[in-house]
Amino acid sequence: MVRQDMKKKKTFRPQAAAPQTQSSPSSDIILKLAQEFQDRSRKDIQKWRDAITSAENPENPRWYMLQDMIEDLMLDAHLSSVVDVRKMATLNHKFYVTDVISKETLEEQTEFLNKQWFYEFLEFVIDAIFRKYSLLQIYRNGEVPQISLIPHRNVCIQKKRVYTEVAGDNYIDYSKLTDVIEIIHTSKFGLINTVAPNVIWKRNLMQSNAEFSERFGMPLITATTANKADVPRIDKALKNLGEAGTGVLPKGSEIQVHALANAGNPEKVYLDPAKFHDNQVSKCVLGSTTIVDEGANRAQTEIHESTLDYKISATDKRTVMFIIKDQLFPILQTLGFPFDNAKMNFQFDENEDLSLQEQWKITSEALQHYDLDEKEVMKTFNLPITGKKQTTGFSGNFQ
Repeated sequence: MVRQDMKKKKTFRPQAAAPQTQSSPSSDIILKLAQEFQDRSRKDIQKWRDAITSAENPENPRWYMLQDMIEDLMLDAHLSSVVDVRKMATLNHKFYVTDVISKETLEEQTEFLNKQWFYEFLEFVIDAIFRKYSLLQIYRNGEVPQISLIPHRNVCIQKKRVYTEVAGDNYIDYSKLTDVIEIIHTSKFGLINTVAPNVIWKRNLMQSNAEFSERFGMPLITATTANKADVPRIDKALKNLGEAGTGVLPKGSEIQVHALANAGNPEKVYLDPAKFHDNQVSKCVLGSTTIVDEGANRAQTEIHESTLDYKISATDKRTVMFIIKDQLFPILQTLGFPFDNAKMNFQFDENEDLSLQEQWKITSEALQHYDLDEKEVMKTFNLPITGKKQTTGFSGNFQ
């Protein structure tokens, strides 16, 4: 009964007088959105072009067609895989909240962010790279923040609106809300839109290959006979052959097997072009093909992994750091959490890019000239240090 009252209290009622109405600022955008079906029909190039045209309409831009297409394209195994690799290149790094002046790690704030809600936030932020934008709403849920992702299909970034129905006229002006974070990528429509034609063409190739396999994968079998009365019996026997390859035919019947599985070289016609499109997707998202290519050698893979880690991922991390410091920290402070973007920075651990052996070499050389903090050494190398080693002198001559 209480749940029904809450829903009734938060129901959005647009003004009936105006053709386009605007809701008052509220902290519950999700509750105002109508539940609608997404387009799950087969996508083609024309639908992709129509979606782009709708998204960049100067008078009434709508993004739901393009966002529904991106949602559908993400069902492709290769695209989903390279997107996850790109995400993990940023998400699988330690991070710290540091003091702006002293540069020291703020343990309380760092531990506060090291929770599930924050990793979900990071993933939503990185999603903007692939989908052009992400709109997040943050509110307090007890002792932790709660992150709410506004459905991409309802958002219009040009007008700063969240439409309650994707093709309707009622909307919420989110520019007036103080608990909303808007992340917009610099690409025209997001990275997935760039490779959308490749994924569509690849699907068409795989569909054609499946039809070819269905028609010609099993050999065509024909039979000839001089007795027309035996035709029904022969036809039934041929249909019953199945994979077993046995049958009983009238005497005098001749059977011929037509091997057509390799006719027209289907691998060159269908599978090789499909691999080409997968390579185009990998180049766009990861900067290379060898990271996820099983035929790549180790040297090439390591070089291209460094491109991902030191160039592409570095750019993604910088974007994340700006969003956290400039947008997340002020909202957390408003919600009563111990954050202040004027006094705190967010940064990823850059030492993780070095191997443990390289870090130990740097530490050993530094110990020859400086006194290092034992706690930091213990934390970095997981060493149970109990104190400094006492050195003893030796006098005398060896015989």
